[in-house]
Amino acid sequence: LSLSLSLSLSLTHSPSVYLQGQYRSITSCTTCGFESVTFDTFMYLTVPVGSSRTTLDTCIKNFCQSERIEWRCSKCKKMGKAIKELTVWRLPVLLVVIIKRFSYTGMWRDKISTLVDFPVGEFPVAKATTSWMSNPEEGRKYRLYGVTNHTGTLDGGHYVAAARNPLTGDWFNYDDHVIRPMRADQIKKKDAYLLFYTSCPAHQDQELLRKLHRVS
Repeated sequence: LSLSLSLSLSLTHSPSVYLQGQYRSITSCTTCGFESVTFDTFMYLTVPVGSSRTTLDTCIKNFCQSERIEWRCSKCKKMGKAIKELTVWRLPVLLVVIIKRFSYTGMWRDKISTLVDFPVGEFPVAKATTSWMSNPEEGRKYRLYGVTNHTGTLDGGHYVAAARNPLTGDWFNYDDHVIRPMRADQIKKKDAYLLFYTSCPAHQDQELLRKLHRVS
């Protein structure tokens, strides 16, 4: 995977296009109505999950929910209430999503084992169809290519991975040194912790794999 990723980064663009996305944050003063717009980069999306079964889209929506904050407005110079709205402005070619399954409250820690229904096939993201996307000129179609699962508890957990062969489309389960094939309908589990998506076309995946074979 690391060699394949290195090859993909060397094709046409800088690494930031492949690995970095961008948030847009709008903070609105409730006193004078002034809006402050800022942009920040991200390498991955870290999304919350609750106690009830949910979807990946809902998790990202909850992450991007607007919130009321205390803020000193740069226009009216008053300290008061403001509304902060966070959306995704630009998406990376390779999208990594972290599902926040580990919670910490004081001395207590816990693992949230809620099932998150995430797309295994095509995952289109665009402003017209996705509320957490704000750039009308940005849009990608993602495909899942890997999942990291965390089984067990925080005190005695174990990581197991699932990855898709970019040439054949077949899925394989990686549990330490044991590798076995698996069906696509076995991918979604309540232990899913990291999700890896690519917006590279399938033919580019195959081209990268051929390059990888020539290098190795």
